[in-house]
Amino acid sequence: MLPDATGHLVVDMADLVDAVARRPYLITAGRALERHDLTDQHFFGLVVLTPGQIEPLTFRGQTAHFFQTNQEHIWGAVRGPGPKYALAERAIVDALNHPRYGVSLTQSIDALRMAVTRDTRFLDRLHTTVVRYNSPAAARRVGLIVDRFLGPKPAARYRDLIGENRSPVLMRPRGRQEGELDSVWRVNVNALLEPERART
Repeated sequence: MLPDATGHLVVDMADLVDAVARRPYLITAGRALERHDLTDQHFFGLVVLTPGQIEPLTFRGQTAHFFQTNQEHIWGAVRGPGPKYALAERAIVDALNHPRYGVSLTQSIDALRMAVTRDTRFLDRLHTTVVRYNSPAAARRVGLIVDRFLGPKPAARYRDLIGENRSPVLMRPRGRQEGELDSVWRVNVNALLEPERART
């Protein structure tokens, strides 16, 4: 921690995470979306994937929650020194597939649409991320969102990733079981699929 010109300590919660988290680690979901300017929401909680168990860390009204994760699944960080934030595409896939990380479905959809409008290569990186995620359930959720909001052409490449299992997955895991069944993607749409920015 370093004092600024007024004597206040200058440190961010992510800096503390960088100091205590076992390597490799990944700050993902909401705080990573903030880092990439893909949301106007401030997330007071940090979601950190780490290979070891660490108790939650609280500092200045913010809390870091550490999720013990297989080391092979901790990848997709922005390169360079300092805190290891997830790349935008990894943060979006995490947010869509893990509601417990604290990002709403509408925030995830907004972030995805914003990223696509800013970067013509984003969809390629998103697909690469879903391939590496190696989860048919994740491919179904992302494929459905891409299909509904960006069209069938960019969604078509996810069709080979959704697996053979005919049982539908929940759009929002651990959510209610009732919802519209999308038979193409084999997803039980148990949550409202509507981007926040489209609401009036």
